[in-house]
Amino acid sequence: MNDIPLISWRPTMEAGPKKAIPVKPEGVAKIINRAERPSLAIGALIVENDRLIEFVDRLNKAGISIVATAHSIKYTTERVIPAYKAGIVEVTNLLTDPSWEGFDGKGKPDVLLVMAINLDLENATFESLKNYSDVKSICIDRYFMINATYSFPSLTEEIWIEYLERLCEELGV
Repeated sequence: MNDIPLISWRPTMEAGPKKAIPVKPEGVAKIINRAERPSLAIGALIVENDRLIEFVDRLNKAGISIVATAHSIKYTTERVIPAYKAGIVEVTNLLTDPSWEGFDGKGKPDVLLVMAINLDLENATFESLKNYSDVKSICIDRYFMINATYSFPSLTEEIWIEYLERLCEELGV
């Protein structure tokens, strides 16, 4: 990770004693493979790059359940990607509830990956999960999120797409 600076999406932000661990795609793949119920929350920013919905489809084929929020619901529906539909604030609140049994009633996710959500909401999600839940959070967006459990470093769009490609390859999809 020495080749890429770890600058938070908001450089003045400090997280306290518990900060995100920077991770490469290979590390994310290992965490996902060890997880019992990994989920990926996607948001409205999915429209910014045509390849993103392709990565969502591939990650779903790797066994990761998809939670579509905001405008991403339209894109998962068009591509016929099975996805639960909810707002990111609702998802965050449910994940902090110890008695919640997940969208399918079979158990709540133990790992939540997040991508293409408004950065303020994304950060609030990670902060809530860090402080009020045992769910591990992974930011696979292009900005380092200091409140996540794990996060990609801040990346150019080109390198970020390369990271997502490597993640899918590591997962065999």
